Amino acid sequence: MKNIKTAILIFFNDKQIKDEAKLLSYKFPDRYIFKKENKIFVFLNHAHRLSLLQKNFLVFNIGKKLFNFCKHGTFYIDFFGDEKKTLQNLYLGWSIMEYRFEKFKKFKKSVDFPKLDFREKNEINKQKKSIFFVRDLINIPANILGPSELFFLAKKFLGSDFSAKKISGKKLEKDFPMINLVGRGSEVSKKPMLGEFKYERNKSKKKIVIIGKGVTFDTGGLNLKTGNGMILMKKDMGGAANSIGLAKMLIESNCKFDIVLLLALVENSLSAKSMRPSDIFKSKSGDFVEIGDTDAEGRLILADSITYSLTFKPDLVIDLATLTGSSRVALGIDIPSYFSNNELIAKKLSESSKLVGDPLWQLPLWYDYENQLESKHADFKNIGNGAYGGAITAALFLNKFVKDIPWIHIDMMAWSKANHYSSYEGGEAMGIRALLHFLLKNYN
Repeated sequence: MKNIKTAILIFFNDKQIKDEAKLLSYKFPDRYIFKKENKIFVFLNHAHRLSLLQKNFLVFNIGKKLFNFCKHGTFYIDFFGDEKKTLQNLYLGWSIMEYRFEKFKKFKKSVDFPKLDFREKNEINKQKKSIFFVRDLINIPANILGPSELFFLAKKFLGSDFSAKKISGKKLEKDFPMINLVGRGSEVSKKPMLGEFKYERNKSKKKIVIIGKGVTFDTGGLNLKTGNGMILMKKDMGGAANSIGLAKMLIESNCKFDIVLLLALVENSLSAKSMRPSDIFKSKSGDFVEIGDTDAEGRLILADSITYSLTFKPDLVIDLATLTGSSRVALGIDIPSYFSNNELIAKKLSESSKLVGDPLWQLPLWYDYENQLESKHADFKNIGNGAYGGAITAALFLNKFVKDIPWIHIDMMAWSKANHYSSYEGGEAMGIRALLHFLLKNYN
């Protein structure tokens, strides 16, 4: 029997609506996805009030919702009342709904996924592969995924395109004192390390350094988190996971610049070796840092990584991290905040975010808050003195190590919760599609 394909028609305004849809007795947009006479109608009339970013993000989410609505069979887009780029967002949203994390389930469900026909499958599949890898890494629990395992999986996923080395033990203690400091309280099998991956092109004139915060579990240290505060802390390596996914997508998109990927990999645990509040340590940069809070550990490992990144003389440094709860309070879980010391770069990144429908929102490097990092006994502290502006003071702390190199800092949740479009809850890729578009457009 010949496979029957079902048409999907997507309308953004009343002028696009065909006669066959006008005859349907439905109120729009309250019932905006429904099936009638072997066709699926999608009405996005409410999208007119949305910004370009929100509109493209909506189309991405509509892809997810259509996947659930269609359940099984083969489908194709018969009409789409917008430009081609947003249609790709719909394909990606549909495609990632195939994700399942069942590595630790004895009985795995067999699912007959609905199929959507489209031409851009190769490009979508490349992004899907990286997104699934990012999700898998974050979803694996910390008793199975420590620093060493994360390094190994990154090396395997990136493949022979990247050279790989790790720095640990005495060399890490000497050359990356704050990475060692954060991870030294963990057991031997979870020892701290720096993973370094290089992708070099013979004639490349540009170099991008990508840094990922890889805290495979965060107890908070002696400033111990509560049980509720600790329950999702296997995701505190979400920045590292996303940075690996970004690096893979870049080389599969034939980027023409060199890439250095640095993964600061630690577990922030409790032991007699754990750092204490009020301790003072010398960073790789030579600055003395007072520990105001042992739960502000991510910025310490990023600081040494940033200092090291400058030795490569990069054109741009990007760090990705699950850094502050303050960013989540300000923007919620869907929208990573970002900071930059270069307004032109920030403007271009925001434009890429809008075009791709991958949310990133700029917060200010508000230098008037720098005095919150002042210490009476060291060069500065690792956390602000006040209760407000925590995402900003964290970014200002990192900025002290960047010097004059163009820099982007992304503070993300790296976790999705079930919502109107999808029942998925777990690790998430965030901001890397926007970064991919930005880098390919401006550095290739």
